[in-house]
Amino acid sequence: MGEVQKILGSRIRSLRKKLGITQQALAEQAGLSAYQIVSEIERGRRDVKAWELVRIADALHTEVRYLIAGDEPAPARVLWRDYPEKGAAAIEASFLKSCRQYHGLESLLGITPKRDLPVVELNPETASYGDAMLAARDVANALDLGGRPAAALIAVLEGNYSVKIWYEDLAEAGSAASALGDFGYGILMHREQAPWRRNFSLAHELFHLITRTTISKESVGENQALAEKVERLANGFAANLLLPADVLEVEIEARVKHGKISYGDLVELARDFDVSTEALLWRLVNCRKLTADQARTVLNDPRFRSTDRSTMPANWRQPAPLPERYVRLAFLSYQREKLSRARFAQLLGTSLIDLSATLLEYGFELEDTDAYQIETTVA
Repeated sequence: MGEVQKILGSRIRSLRKKLGITQQALAEQAGLSAYQIVSEIERGRRDVKAWELVRIADALHTEVRYLIAGDEPAPARVLWRDYPEKGAAAIEASFLKSCRQYHGLESLLGITPKRDLPVVELNPETASYGDAMLAARDVANALDLGGRPAAALIAVLEGNYSVKIWYEDLAEAGSAASALGDFGYGILMHREQAPWRRNFSLAHELFHLITRTTISKESVGENQALAEKVERLANGFAANLLLPADVLEVEIEARVKHGKISYGDLVELARDFDVSTEALLWRLVNCRKLTADQARTVLNDPRFRSTDRSTMPANWRQPAPLPERYVRLAFLSYQREKLSRARFAQLLGTSLIDLSATLLEYGFELEDTDAYQIETTVA
């Protein structure tokens, strides 16, 4: 028993140090009364109660089975748009755990991706904006995103390619990230961003996933100039993907009167494509409908900014805490008796008491069959 305690304690200590948190922080996050409890557990001098092990695993962003069996999941690669100055390890661990839980639900239901994401081979040193533009056109056609790609992108990525899309309050911890692992593909985005900025971030991260074979941390290395170029290519890809030139040109021509277009029409067009007005204006520069100076003039005009802000409240949609598809898969798994009620609640991050209320927030009703009774002749 002592040897088992030591092995478990060693794994807990290893994961804690990997996340860069103290024994005190782990104790607080796991709801333990003192850091000495963590110290005793890590030294193998104390039995770990079942509830303590569950809370410690949650605080370490891992699963109980990994702490007990020691079979850590295969390494996954996380690519950040802006690498966080602090807390990256904890954010990545939480993100990867969520992706693996999502994949676990798919596996329970026998769901596999209908297709694999396209692969675009670009040499980061020689690739140009034109290459990014062509890649966007090809990917839009392959994914069949239609004339308003932003409206279809999430559903297509989740439904056809099993991309796990999560939202967190990243604040100062970077704007977005993507991941490749044994679970497939994952994308993490900043929940507090405006919807049109989240759409751009999603398309930006898609670029990193489709160029996964040729553009990586290894291929870029410590070359900061090359890393910045890759980010510009990703931005160019995102703009071209969300604002297809042929469709955009038709919409612009329909709104131009006597060679001019109003601020209101520009804002309306941005909302129609679900992108920021800034992204729209620079895309029009790329399509040679505006000059760079004209775009800057518009963006710096307080009247344009006021018109832009006035339309935001009606179009502001915050994502739910959990992906709707993830909740649906968890619900189906529970209905088909592939999940216990306790595990179901745990996967939704709620308690057994609040499970029904949590599900109602996502449009699912959990019927408690024990609540329905019928009279019987049996005494």
